[in-house]
Amino acid sequence: MLDVERWAKIRHLHNDDHLSVRAIARQLGLARNTVRAALRSKVPLSYERALRPSCLDPFHDRIAEILGEWPEINAVRVAEILAPEGYTGRLTILRAYLRTVRPKPVQVFQRTTYRPGEIGQLDWARLPDPVRSPTGDLRPVWALILTLGYSRMLSVVFSFGTKLPDFLRAHAQLLNFIGGVPHTLVYDNLSSVVVAHQGKEVHFNEQFMIFADRYGFEPHACTPRQPHEKGLVESMVGYVKGNFWAGRHFADLDDLQGQADLWRDTVANVRLHSTLHERPIDRFGQDKAALRSLPTEVWIPPDVRFVRVSSQGFIHVDSNEYSVPALLARQQVSVHMNATTVVVYYQHEAVATHPRCWGRCQLMQNPAHLAKPWSLQVAPASPQRVAGLQLPAKARVTVAVPDLARYDALAQEDTDE
Repeated sequence: MLDVERWAKIRHLHNDDHLSVRAIARQLGLARNTVRAALRSKVPLSYERALRPSCLDPFHDRIAEILGEWPEINAVRVAEILAPEGYTGRLTILRAYLRTVRPKPVQVFQRTTYRPGEIGQLDWARLPDPVRSPTGDLRPVWALILTLGYSRMLSVVFSFGTKLPDFLRAHAQLLNFIGGVPHTLVYDNLSSVVVAHQGKEVHFNEQFMIFADRYGFEPHACTPRQPHEKGLVESMVGYVKGNFWAGRHFADLDDLQGQADLWRDTVANVRLHSTLHERPIDRFGQDKAALRSLPTEVWIPPDVRFVRVSSQGFIHVDSNEYSVPALLARQQVSVHMNATTVVVYYQHEAVATHPRCWGRCQLMQNPAHLAKPWSLQVAPASPQRVAGLQLPAKARVTVAVPDLARYDALAQEDTDE
């Protein structure tokens, strides 16, 4: 078929540039008859290929009858039914035809109502813009959103990371905010929650199940690719992005969380809900009365790593390096991290504190850590420990030396006697 642009080009070359049919055909790589046909036609040329009869044509009504009775029947079974009636075509032709005429199922979802305290839904949402981290660089930020089924009470906690410690910490903060625990909590197939989902069998993350047991709720993992199973929190993702995030600026993670808490209390939970026609805050009293109690001690799981200090006095955590006092070279230390801070402990004593770096391959260094242990001058302290730390064998320190003159005096006294 000659497209519109080629048809217009032919007419332009002939009418405006006065080229011959032969010249136009040579320039555009077309047959001369095609050029002549384009010049004769006042509208773009179009060609319709004649439809060839198919061996399936006589069986269309019969196939429609079969599909009406058995909509899910496969092509092999249809061919078996049609064979005694005279169908001799191939299975591939039949399959292609069935794909075009088989009635497609329509998914209809029933609106679910929830009892107070029965259920909550959680999900991560990546926010559109980066936020400045404690080290000053811009990092992607995530929101963990919780929505209660009965009241539609909403809460959100922000994080630079979504690994298991980040997830459990944010999760605990959400439950602490609502002051209780729903009987069932619904999740997408997060790696922090689900290790494997095989059919109806779900294998949960063991560390997550310890958290669930401590808080006393039953986890439920949604069926893969079925977002309607957590439709409450899915709709809240768009609400957070459109009603809170849009049109605001945030200095850092603390500023972001502070603005979100204010929006949560003054906008999100006091609005008239479009489905319930009530405010979430007005229904929350019934929800909270039916929630399970929080653990006796408010528990936010720590993110603790055990690493060995390099020979240059650095620890390697999440692809970044943090300095520690040089006298700890090759020693084993524990690293305690939260969303903003990294604290290094040696023998239960804090020896280094850094802002947490959410970038990659960054070096976080405290100039005070550059002092070499063998150049320290400590007197008259014990040579075994300095500032509570065990010194390595090669460290040299100044020790108290007794006055040898007193031994001369004692020797003189013995002589006099």
